[in-house]
Amino acid sequence: MEKVGSTDLTMGDATRPLRSIAAEFALLFLRELEPRVAADPELLVSTEAVLSFAAIRRTDPVQWEYWRTILNKYEKAQLVEYMLQEPARSEDPEWESKAARLIRLALATGLELFHDPDQQGWAAVRVGGHWENHPIRSRDFRLFLLRIYYVDTLESPGGQALRAATELFEARALFDGAECPVHLRVAECGGRLYLDLCDRSWRAVEIDDEGWRVVDRPPAKFRRSRGSQPLPEPERGGSLAELRPFLNVDHHGWILIRAFLVAALRPGFPLPILVAKGEQGAGKSTACRVISSLIDPRTSALRGVPREVRDLTAAARNSWLVCFDNLSRLPEELADAACRLATGGGFGGRELYSDHDEAIFDATRPLVFNAITELGTARPDFLDRTLIVEFLSITPEVRRDEAQFWSEFSERRPRILGALLDAAVAGLRNLPQVKLERPPRLADFARWVSACEEALGMKQGEAMAACRANSAAASDLALEASPLYEPLAELVREGFTGTVAELRLRLDSMVSEAMRRSIRWPKSPNALGNALRRMATNLRAAGIELQFSRNDQQGRRMVSVVAAEQIRKRSSVTVSSRQ
Repeated sequence: MEKVGSTDLTMGDATRPLRSIAAEFALLFLRELEPRVAADPELLVSTEAVLSFAAIRRTDPVQWEYWRTILNKYEKAQLVEYMLQEPARSEDPEWESKAARLIRLALATGLELFHDPDQQGWAAVRVGGHWENHPIRSRDFRLFLLRIYYVDTLESPGGQALRAATELFEARALFDGAECPVHLRVAECGGRLYLDLCDRSWRAVEIDDEGWRVVDRPPAKFRRSRGSQPLPEPERGGSLAELRPFLNVDHHGWILIRAFLVAALRPGFPLPILVAKGEQGAGKSTACRVISSLIDPRTSALRGVPREVRDLTAAARNSWLVCFDNLSRLPEELADAACRLATGGGFGGRELYSDHDEAIFDATRPLVFNAITELGTARPDFLDRTLIVEFLSITPEVRRDEAQFWSEFSERRPRILGALLDAAVAGLRNLPQVKLERPPRLADFARWVSACEEALGMKQGEAMAACRANSAAASDLALEASPLYEPLAELVREGFTGTVAELRLRLDSMVSEAMRRSIRWPKSPNALGNALRRMATNLRAAGIELQFSRNDQQGRRMVSVVAAEQIRKRSSVTVSSRQ
């Protein structure tokens, strides 16, 4: 009996599948789960159920087939099979991690990696039939990687694979890629000018001395900022005269606006600051929008008053043409920053999320300021860089409603833009032959506008004459607004030589008590010295010469106030005596 029993046990072991303790517990769980599945089929894909299926699939094929029937009944079989797939093994020669696959797919698109002078990594990526430039650390580039991975796998690569890919691409951009400047809206490359149309195809206008044309992939690298709007495709055969009815200015102002527009097409040299001046309702804000829409159209093209230099820098980072509207005053700190931005200068600050690195912004931008009511009180060096355009009052008979105005302008805008590009072509062709006698402070600007003036519809020399008249008016404005001008003009008749402190006492005695208490009156010798140095150029044009010397016999710093005529006479006498 014992022998037969042992034989039965052995036979039983041979026919009954061997299950592990985990499989036994899995079956117990599934038997308890089965009565509840009809009411809630989602229980079949719970974590506990999937783990139980994994245990019995390996050790009990009969039970697995039974549960596959149930899974098919409730349409969960395909999902559970996917969840139970064995992960690929790195030992498999065909195995590829998600990061490696993502990198391979991105490189297969023809990805071009480079870095800018600030050592930020960039990628030129092919999207559809055109190329786009994006910072490697940007959201746009991450979305590009996600898309190409999904198109190939119908899956997401996950955050870890994305980070690994972007870090590798940035390393290659910095160490293996070429250094290329990245431009905003306008660029100069290889002797040609480029204007980014900011359309969906990333096209640009290429300008040289033979003409202009729209190109699909310009050699200059452009970037897009939030709020950038497309320019219309320019049309040939237009004239800048079509722009004239949209600007409520006199002939002098019309010359200055055309000069500013053509200057804004050429980067890399100091640019003037356009200041719109006039009474309320003269169309200044509308004119600023018109100017912006021809060069750098944006959503909310007119900005409010910048509260600090950082706001001005942020605006310049994201716009080529920066317009500020409804400025009641211009603080001295912002006037200084605007001067640096117009003629070229750097702005620095601590880089975000860093204790040691400094973020540097060094660029030149065309600026437009509207409605500075106390323009005369602005710093003389600011006024010396401005084109002041006086807007005329608009009578009710000629005023148009907004819809009609912008409809007419939108219709003419492609031809006006084409005419502006024609002027830039003429400027590139004529520039080598242009020579200026007594060039003004913004000499590069004056030279460029003089090269373009015939194509701008101006007579020869008309642009320079308008710029000189504008400079003289700005100088007069600065002197008239300064409380120091009248006492200095009176003092120059008798002459003065002494220390700055002595000059301050002398000037104090020449003005009223109310003026001495005014915030505009310098309260210390140092403040007076700074004010005089800023006014020196304007005073010289008015016949007042300031001479600062290092020291006298007692080692003091001295200043002399003399008539400019006396300086010229002394110079001529000195020259004749040497002869």
